[in-house]
Amino acid sequence: MTTAVLQALATGLPAITTSHGAFSEQIVEGKNGFLVPEGDYQALAEKIIYCMEHPELWPAFGEFGRKLVEQNFNFDVVMEKQIQIYEDMLNS
Repeated sequence: MTTAVLQALATGLPAITTSHGAFSEQIVEGKNGFLVPEGDYQALAEKIIYCMEHPELWPAFGEFGRKLVEQNFNFDVVMEKQIQIYEDMLNS
């Protein structure tokens, strides 16, 4: 899993990415960025242009994204989830 989107969100940047893999867990559509279908370059271009034309959204996107990372993807939360996965595997 790439951490580039989480790093962008943690620094307060909005993100535009595909809905591939874990990105849909990291992006809340219209709250901290946008998801576009894989390979849909037109949709990607439209979201980039939209963000460029609406810079007033960036602070709210940034704050929401930073809070999302702090609450759901901090070290303690990730380690607890990982430990739970291992415990579930050992118990099955």
